[in-house]
Amino acid sequence: MNQKKTLREVVYQAIRFEETDVCPYYIWVDKEMVPELARHYGQDSFVGSPDGTRTFAGSYTIMRDVTARPVIEKGDLFTDEFGTEFRRGNVLHVLRPVLGEPSLKGYEFPDLASDEHFDGLGKWLDSNTDRFRIVQLSMMFFERTWFMRGMENILMDLHLHPSFVQELLEGLESVCLRVIDRLLRDYGNRIDAIGMSEDYGTQRSLLISPQHWRKLLKPHLARLCERIRAGGKLVYLHSCGHVTPIIPDLVEVGVNCLQPLQPEAMDIFDIKRRFGRNLCLMGGISTQRTLPSGAPDDVRREVRECLTRMGAGGGYVMAPAKPILPGVPLENAIALIDAFVDQAR
Repeated sequence: MNQKKTLREVVYQAIRFEETDVCPYYIWVDKEMVPELARHYGQDSFVGSPDGTRTFAGSYTIMRDVTARPVIEKGDLFTDEFGTEFRRGNVLHVLRPVLGEPSLKGYEFPDLASDEHFDGLGKWLDSNTDRFRIVQLSMMFFERTWFMRGMENILMDLHLHPSFVQELLEGLESVCLRVIDRLLRDYGNRIDAIGMSEDYGTQRSLLISPQHWRKLLKPHLARLCERIRAGGKLVYLHSCGHVTPIIPDLVEVGVNCLQPLQPEAMDIFDIKRRFGRNLCLMGGISTQRTLPSGAPDDVRREVRECLTRMGAGGGYVMAPAKPILPGVPLENAIALIDAFVDQAR
C-alpha cells in the first residue's frame, strides 16, 4: 500500500512539474472575513496571527513574513525601522518618506536580521512540518525604495538621479542578504522556500519600463536569488500586477515560484502555456471580478477551468490572487473553499 503523501510533498511534486492526484492549494483570508467563515468551518479552520491575514487550515502551503517593525506608534500612525511614517488602513499609506532628498548622506540602514525579527519563527516552522513553508522578506527591496522616497520621487529619481537609485538598491540588497543569510544559517533545514514581496506591476503594465527594470533591479534580484538557491532553498516571488514582460528574466535569475497571477492584469493561461515548464505558478483565481461580483456557480466554474488548464502537467498551486477580502459574499467565499477542498479529497 502506498503511503499517503504529506501536503508538503504534493507541493514539491507540483514544483517538479509532475502530475499530482490532487491540485495543491493555498487559501488566504482577510482577518475581517474570518469570523463569518469560522462560524461555517469552525474556529480551528484558520491559522495565523489574529491581527493579520489568515490561512485556511487545509492549505498545502503556508507563509510567514520577516519585515521592518514599528518603532514609534501614534494611534493609526507608526514609524518603522527604516524611518518612514505610515498610516494603517486597508491600504498602507506612506505619510512621510524618510529620504526627503535623493541622497543617503547620514542615513544608516537598519539591521533586520536581529533576534527580534525572528521571534517565534522556529516554533512556527516546527508546527507546520506537513506544509510547504515559505518565509518571505516583506517590503524590503523595490517596494522599499518608494517607501523611503515616495512613489513620484523614486520614479523621477530613476531618470534624474540614477546613481542615487543604484546606491539605494545596493543598501537594500545588503539588508536583504543579511536576512537571507540568517534564515539559511539558523532555520535552513526547516524552510522550503524564501520569498521576496516586490509588486513590480500595475494592472496594465510594469511600474517602470522593462529596460529600467533589467538595468537597475535585475542584477540585484539575481544576486538575492543566487544566495537563496546556494543555500538549497527554492525562490518564491510575489508581484502583483502585469509582470508578463519580465517573466523570462525571472526564470533566468532563478525564480522557482511566481505568485499571485492576477487574471485581471495578465493572461494566466498564456503564461501557463509559455512558462509552465519553467515556473511553478501560484494563484490565478479572480479576486477583483469573480469572487466579489460573480455567483457561486461562477466561482466553481473558474476553479474547474484553472484545475484543467493551469494544473495540467503540474507546476501549479491553486489560490485566489488576493486574500478573500471584505465585500466578498459569504456564499462565494464558501463556494471557493469547498471547491478547493472537494477536488483534493
